[in-house]
Amino acid sequence: MPQPVRTLRVSDTIVKRIKRQLASGKLTPGHKLPAEREMAKRYKTSRVSVREAYRSLEELGVLAIRRGADGGAFISAPGHDAVQRSLSLVLGLGRTSHQELTEARLMIEPPIARLASRRAGPDDIAKLRLIVERQEAALAREGHFRPHSLLFHRAVAECAGNLPLRLEHIGDVQAGIGETLKQTLQRSKRAETMIPRATAGAAAASAHSRFCS
Repeated sequence: MPQPVRTLRVSDTIVKRIKRQLASGKLTPGHKLPAEREMAKRYKTSRVSVREAYRSLEELGVLAIRRGADGGAFISAPGHDAVQRSLSLVLGLGRTSHQELTEARLMIEPPIARLASRRAGPDDIAKLRLIVERQEAALAREGHFRPHSLLFHRAVAECAGNLPLRLEHIGDVQAGIGETLKQTLQRSKRAETMIPRATAGAAAASAHSRFCS
């Protein structure tokens, strides 16, 4: 039996057109899109359809909607928040186990750390050490160490200087799942703190030898 052909909504068409313009470089971060009324005239549709398209792009992290006299719909700079939210939702709904996340991190994070150790500068190493010190201080007073751990892994990914690796950073995804894995993550507290110290030491040693040679 033939499947019915799905007809794209006008809002979907607008989203696809804007995505193509982003891919081609016609739209860049900071660019302000036309107001809803103007865009509706351009596509011969209602402002509701344009608003729906803009909201979809905002959820994807493509647009930033600002209110007020100087407001509007602006193209956002590339970021990982939208990717984190989407992956966290999928993994959370799939009841992803801590073991599965740990396996993924063991596959992804060591190559990121190696790349970071080759590209990190003195300021990057100093930032990593500061984050580790703050995390250890939080542990000493039995405080909440997870934010520092997440900051560390983000900093290492940034040192790698590779946008896809930053976006795929599994530490952000793991943090986004939140309460679903809270009890398991508490049992792994000690293991979590070992990774930053080891990675920071390796990155610092590699960078030190590189800058001193």
